[in-house]
Amino acid sequence: MSKIIIFILTLCCSFVAHTQTLRSDDFEKLVLEKDSLKRFVIKPLNDSIVRLNSTYNKEVLELKAQLKSLEIEKNDLIKKNENLSSINAGLNSAKPKVERDNLLKNVDSLNANIIELKKNVSQKDDEISNIKLLGLDKEKQEKEAGKQEVLSRIVQTYNKPLDNLIKSLTINVVNRDSSVIGSNTEAQPTLLSLQKYYIAEQTLYEKYDEQKVKLALAQLSSIEQTNSVKNLTDKIDTYKLRNDGLKATIDKILKIDLVTHDEFDDKSQKEKLNDILSELAWYFRNYGFNFTDYPYLSGIVLEIINQKQKNASKDISGLKQKL
Repeated sequence: MSKIIIFILTLCCSFVAHTQTLRSDDFEKLVLEKDSLKRFVIKPLNDSIVRLNSTYNKEVLELKAQLKSLEIEKNDLIKKNENLSSINAGLNSAKPKVERDNLLKNVDSLNANIIELKKNVSQKDDEISNIKLLGLDKEKQEKEAGKQEVLSRIVQTYNKPLDNLIKSLTINVVNRDSSVIGSNTEAQPTLLSLQKYYIAEQTLYEKYDEQKVKLALAQLSSIEQTNSVKNLTDKIDTYKLRNDGLKATIDKILKIDLVTHDEFDDKSQKEKLNDILSELAWYFRNYGFNFTDYPYLSGIVLEIINQKQKNASKDISGLKQKL
């Protein structure tokens, strides 16, 4: 009996270690993902944006200076035009013929100048409009260049073996990058394979469902058969076997519960708990059960242990309904 207790205690420690390892691996995975994004995407992107912004600001200042100069020239031309019009109006009151003839000659000359000045004003207006359009085009080009640089860096992330990507990424990251990349033909096949893998993997985090299992296996069969893909396929393919095995184990524990035990007698409760843990140990050994492989089933097993450790007579029939 002491050997069984020692075995069960070792097994329970293993449960906790598996659970902590699973959570630690997930946490380290998220930390590595975050650090990778900062080093290879976010920081280079920020540096590029700063450089592009500096260049753009310099060009904008130059264009503004040109605009200001042209506006000044335009205003000068308008003033000259107004002066010439005033002079032309004053000719009608000139009485002496000689003076009038001279003034008429000046008017002809001034009218020619007015026409030329108006032409120049029109040209300046066109130049101002062109400069403004040029500024808008430059801004658009800079934004597009920045966007293309980001897309290029994201695409480069997926130029790695599928197994490496599976271990370093998550479904949320893949979905985010897929929405950013859009129809980029270079990275889409890899992104699609990763999405199929992670969706299939989610099956093991949920209650067993025959239709979901069939769909997951079909999705996995359509992508590259790497070690990770084959391993996941095997786990999903045997999900029903281990699920049924846990149901049978719970039935055995429920039969143990039917045996009369003194709920307030420590010795009786310990004996009952040892019998229950022995049934679980038999399940682990005969079904090759690994906590990290079957998250949903692991949660049920840990709940059985938790409830029975608090009270060996606790009714766990409700847990079977979750399978």
